[in-house]
Amino acid sequence: MNPAVSMNISQGVLEVFRQTFHNPSLIIAANMVNGDLPGWDSFKNVEILLACEAAFGIRFRSKEIDLIRSVGDLMMMCQTKWDALAPHR
Repeated sequence: MNPAVSMNISQGVLEVFRQTFHNPSLIIAANMVNGDLPGWDSFKNVEILLACEAAFGIRFRSKEIDLIRSVGDLMMMCQTKWDALAPHR
């Protein structure tokens, strides 16, 4: 994994959270889970996933979504999906 790309994924996920929660100064951590932020419910999860798909040009499968339990899991899944697209970019 290229560290520069990984940093871009982390920053991109942070921006998704900031936009989704309408909070430009929001700070997230890899160990954060649904409910750690006010208003972070199942509907907000859907918004976050859709925004990540749009931001990175990726698509999550249902079984992949089931594996995402934390912000760190989301970042790793975005990175994996992004890396898989590399030959097609």
